[in-house]
Parts: sequence; C-alpha cells; structure tokens
Amino acid sequence: MKNYRIINLLLLLLFSFQLFGDDVLQAQSYTLRGRVLASDTRDPLSNASVTVGNLNISSVTNQDGYFTLRVPASAKNSRLIIRYLGYENLEVPVVTLIDKPNNHIMLIPSFIELGPLEVVSGDGSELIREALSRIPQNYSTDPNMMVAFYRESIKKNANYISLVETVLDVYKSSYRSYESDQAKIYIGRKATDISPRDTVLLKFQGGISTALMLDVAKNPEIVFGEKGDEYIFTIERMISINNKPHYEINFLPKNGIKDILFRGKVYLDVESLAIVRIEFNMNVEGRKDASNIFIRRKPSKMKVDVEEARYIADFIENNGKWFFNYSSTEVRFRVRWTNRFFGLFATNYTIGSEMAITDRYQESVNKFPRDERIRSTDVIAEKVEHFQDSEFWGEYNVIEPDIEINNAIKRLSGRLMRRGE
Repeated sequence: MKNYRIINLLLLLLFSFQLFGDDVLQAQSYTLRGRVLASDTRDPLSNASVTVGNLNISSVTNQDGYFTLRVPASAKNSRLIIRYLGYENLEVPVVTLIDKPNNHIMLIPSFIELGPLEVVSGDGSELIREALSRIPQNYSTDPNMMVAFYRESIKKNANYISLVETVLDVYKSSYRSYESDQAKIYIGRKATDISPRDTVLLKFQGGISTALMLDVAKNPEIVFGEKGDEYIFTIERMISINNKPHYEINFLPKNGIKDILFRGKVYLDVESLAIVRIEFNMNVEGRKDASNIFIRRKPSKMKVDVEEARYIADFIENNGKWFFNYSSTEVRFRVRWTNRFFGLFATNYTIGSEMAITDRYQESVNKFPRDERIRSTDVIAEKVEHFQDSEFWGEYNVIEPDIEINNAIKRLSGRLMRRGE
C-alpha cells in the first residue's frame, strides 16, 4: 500500500492489560474552577482552551464545559484566556476565580464581517498549497526545547486495562529542517491490572513518536502527501479563532483512490495561512486491510477490524511564529477469535494518547544522547519502569482513568516546567 507514510501512526503488538490510578498538588498554588458556556445558547462548550496568559499552563474544558486548573501563587495577578472556535476570546483575572467553585463563564459568538470580494466557499486547494509553502516562514526556524505531559491508555470494552503518564523533555527541531524531533522520559508511571482471563496482551508501540509526528506543519506529508494532490479541499466557512478570522477547509480523498487516506478539517489563519488546527480521521471504515497499518503481530486465529482512527493537532502563536501545542490519537478496533464460539463474539479495544506542551524555551537547546531518546519501536508502558519516582507525583499518587488530561496537568502544574527554575 503506497501510503505507508500514513503511519507509523500507531504500531501495535498483540497481547493484554488493565488499570487503576495516580494524582499531584503543589503547596503554594491556587485551584481555579469554572464552566464555559455559549452566551447565545447557554450550551456548554467542550474542548475550549483555557490558558494562563503569561505562563505555559493550559487546559481544555470537558464534555460539559467544566475545567479545573492549578496555578502557582505567582500567577495571582495574571489573566486566564479562554478560547473557542467561533467565539470571542475572553480574559478573566485569575484572582476572581480563586476559591469560587461555581464560576459560569460566558463566551460571546464572534461574527466576522466579510468584504464583498472575500471568498468563503469553493475550492480550497490553492489555499492549502500556499499554506504548505509558507510553513518555513510561519513556524520556528530555530530548534527549541519543550516540556510535555504525555498520557496513553488502552481500554478493553468499557474498562481501562492500561494507563501510562509521563513527563517528557522534547528537542523540537527547526521547521526548515528534515531532522526528526527527539523526546526522552524525565518521569513516568503506569497502572495495569492483568487478568488471568485475558487472552490477548496488547502493547501500545510508538505512542510518543506518533504524538510528535502529528505536528502536520513539521510532517505535512503524513496527511497530505507531497502536494496534497490526492485530496479535494473545500472552503466551508470563515470562523473566529483567538478573535481572528480563519478558513475552515474540509478535505477528503479524490474518487478512485484505493489507498487508505484521511478526511477531516484544517483551520488556516487568514492573514498568514498558518495551520492552526487540524482534525482528521483515517478512512479505515469497512477496510479489511486497515488492520495491517496498526497491528504488527497477532495470532493467526485472531481477526481484527479497525473501526475508527481519529487524530487532532493544535498549534499556538507566539511573537508571530507558530508552535506545536497539543495532539491526540484514538483508534478503536474489534477482535474476534475464529476458533471460539464460531467467531460470533468480539471484544472492543480503544487505544488513545494525548500530548500537551506545558513549557517551551530556547536556552540550552541540545539534542539527547542516542541511548536516552525514545524510539518509534518503544513500548512506553515498559520504558517507564525505569523512571518511577513517587516523590515527584506527590499527592497525585493515583492514576484516575477518566480524569481528563487538563485535570492531570493542573495537579502537576509547577512540575511541568523546565527543571531548575
């Protein structure tokens, strides 16, 4: 299949797991809570971005619009910036949220005034080609260092069977370079519960490498190929992000292409044409050959159907340059054993990962020694065995399977920045 560039986005080995939990606080800090709602409909806004203005501490709202964020005492006079697609940004003084658990924060819809000649629908292929050509000028030309919080999980039906959390140091190479990004584990932990009844041991391989590869500004060929020639791009509308107009462009493979490609939405800043966000699914539905992309090795009597594979990558702007800020992966598949009960019963598995950048700096930018780097073949659940440190996690000593990554980050807030500061 020509598009094996398609991934490496999750290589899986086969066998199985289960989980419980881990949790952290910081002494001199405040906990901020709130619920973000649309002022026009009063509906909760899920996945709204919540950021402390002058710090790299951020979160997102959950499905019901709630967020919880722990900030250091030094941020008391800062402002919380709340962003959501199609709504005006809102800045809220941190001090007004301290010790107030029931804050309802209303975002106002942002209406974009368009001139008579502005294009808001139609073919978007030229915009995408121009966006790809502008990557060297829109994104950082210098390498930088990042601190990231990474989490990956495996669910068997409705139950978690593995959960891994790590704090990473990341060497982010220049967007003008073909050099790969590098990551190494600073601290990690896992929770698993291997049942004697489990007949499959599932190993999640290459999760951190995949999370970094989802930086489509650094690796556009993973989704779009060389020039995006295999896709139809359609401008759907203009939408406000960070109080600025953006193109929302849908993309899907052209008719007649047999390879497994992608479909989704990409958001471009109107002024710079920087890729600000991308949400996409791999076209695995109904494809028997899709399992070959994800499953590295399995028993011959096991049949695997991939039901969904979806991805998100998000970017943030600073001083006119854009930086990778967040990515997530979720792959769902069904497993049947043909030699048991006539193959009638199936088990559902969900593999998921998230990476959130919690600090970024341009001092002491150095590559890591080869033996410290995470490789695309590494199983992170096995690697973290060598990076356990209960004192680091402090009171955050139980991994909670349903806690959203934003809540995990807020509990670790002061520890997710460069060391020594």
